[in-house]
Amino acid sequence: MADFEDGRIAGVSPGGVRDPYIVKILICFLMDRVGRPVTEQQLIEVLASAQSVNYFLLTSTFAELKRLGHLREHGGKYTLTPLGEETARKLSSELPVALRERVLETAGCLRQKSRLQRETSVSVTGGEEGYRVEFSFHDGELEFMRLSLYAPDLPQAEKLRDQLLRQYQQLYIDLINRLTRPQEDEGQT
Repeated sequence: MADFEDGRIAGVSPGGVRDPYIVKILICFLMDRVGRPVTEQQLIEVLASAQSVNYFLLTSTFAELKRLGHLREHGGKYTLTPLGEETARKLSSELPVALRERVLETAGCLRQKSRLQRETSVSVTGGEEGYRVEFSFHDGELEFMRLSLYAPDLPQAEKLRDQLLRQYQQLYIDLINRLTRPQEDEGQT
């Protein structure tokens, strides 16, 4: 019973939710704020990543919300029914502000991570002669930019990889702007 020492439940940070009633409100609140169809796994990932709710409590509460008519399923994704929307609207004030903020922040981070995985690919290859960082920024089949950069060692290659993933959109904009702006005459200052 180590999972319950000091009133803690495995996977739930101090201040996390243990009451199924509050979990129902939290799920409706999150789905209302996301504003688009989501899978059960996506909801579980957000709430578990925020260490707000235990996995088993989440899955059983999600099933209960489906049974009670708060959620509508279409093609493996869920949306709120009018009852679920009303629950989110009327009862979300019962959720602690810190919990709401933590869950919304985690949802934003996971959404950004998902977009990054959809829009980019990057690899580091090489060895004794140096390393090659291959980067691509794309939208499905349409590739906007492909870069291949040399780095003399692995730490620099990893830094290039990380910075490309953080700044690829701004790099693309800056590069397009620089290459498409009118050239100044060399004699003018």
